[in-house]
Amino acid sequence: MECNRLVKKKQKNARQRASKIMSDVQKDDKIKEKYKFDKKLVGSGHWGTMIETKDNTYDIDYQLLLTKNSKEYKDNKYSDPTGIKRDFYEAFDRYKKEHESIENKTTAVTLISNEYNFHIDFVIIDNNSYPNKIIRRNNKEETPSSNEFTWNELADRSEAFDYFKQMEQKDKEELINNKIVPAKCEESQKDDGDLTKKSSSEIFIEEIMRWKNEH
Repeated sequence: MECNRLVKKKQKNARQRASKIMSDVQKDDKIKEKYKFDKKLVGSGHWGTMIETKDNTYDIDYQLLLTKNSKEYKDNKYSDPTGIKRDFYEAFDRYKKEHESIENKTTAVTLISNEYNFHIDFVIIDNNSYPNKIIRRNNKEETPSSNEFTWNELADRSEAFDYFKQMEQKDKEELINNKIVPAKCEESQKDDGDLTKKSSSEIFIEEIMRWKNEH
């Protein structure tokens, strides 16, 4: 399977589209009445480790960081993650274009562009606790078809990120090109339903810590 590191200039369409639709959602009457959130590019797009496959498909990830200024926080402390995920899914769906679709996935609200072959994942974060929490699907066994979402603690990845930030640029490039990108390309061949499939962040952390232990 052909798979390569994606240069930054080829991410332009996805970054511009993400910025526009997040701005639209922030201004949406139903959202701004209940939620205030900051936006943050994370994962492969932030660290420069994005890949594209032979069909030119690639993913980019953003966090929507809910703040204490939200009415929903002041009234309910974000106690209804299922309702929050639904509100954001419906808002993104209102602003999709003709060639796009919006999916309500396990953790993300995902925009799929059939015109430009990119996927944009928007995950919802409660940014008011440590560690931060992320909304994730957690359907009950007795009602598997009924989507229910819960808050889950985000793993503390500061050790790996701090180490990566302090690395010399030549070492970063070697790690990305010779370790992280090949590992991500191999993992991308697995089916989405494969329980052993690792996320881009997991691969990134594992390869950094492996490098740290070996050097």
